[in-house]
Amino acid sequence: MKSLIIDTTRKIAKILIDNDGKKSVTDMSDKVKHSEGLFLYLEKALFEAHMEIGDFDNFCGVVGPGSFTGIRVGMSVIKGFNKALGKVIVPLNVFEVLSYGIKNGTILLNSTSTTLYKAVIQNHKVESMDVIQKDAVKDISGDIFVLKEEQDELGLEYNNIRVIADYSSYYFEALADKLEKNAGSFEPLYLQVSQAEKNLK
Repeated sequence: MKSLIIDTTRKIAKILIDNDGKKSVTDMSDKVKHSEGLFLYLEKALFEAHMEIGDFDNFCGVVGPGSFTGIRVGMSVIKGFNKALGKVIVPLNVFEVLSYGIKNGTILLNSTSTTLYKAVIQNHKVESMDVIQKDAVKDISGDIFVLKEEQDELGLEYNNIRVIADYSSYYFEALADKLEKNAGSFEPLYLQVSQAEKNLK
């Protein structure tokens, strides 16, 4: 199976390739906007994997939660490839991916300066997703998991904080399981309204 996975929901975007079991991961620089650098990094990833975009059996896009612009960029690219090539298209969300490395606990991802995306994980399954205020973290019991690249930005200092350092392999596991089941609808996962929508209100 040949799969292309694109995740532009976080500050550091990822391009992951599975070429019949030979897996590779390309992280974009956090200094480059997703909208400006995604195709350059994708070209680099394809070159290093000795593949062309038409070689893939399926395209997988991470649909959220995360940056509103990032979600749209990644999904637009996947939809464009799908329209041109008619491959299988698979949606994943970030919490589904991370749950493959967490049996029980709460995952927190950066959202805005005052809010966090939150997911409760039980037996490696996402039980609930929500948006919380940062000052509500103190009320969470059990282990709290954050991404290493977001640790400093979140600024959370609690004894129950656990850091997720390398989670690239979880994308491939999540995709394999999704392909065995109903892939689901390829729609963006927004847990809160964008700042533009807030301003309109």
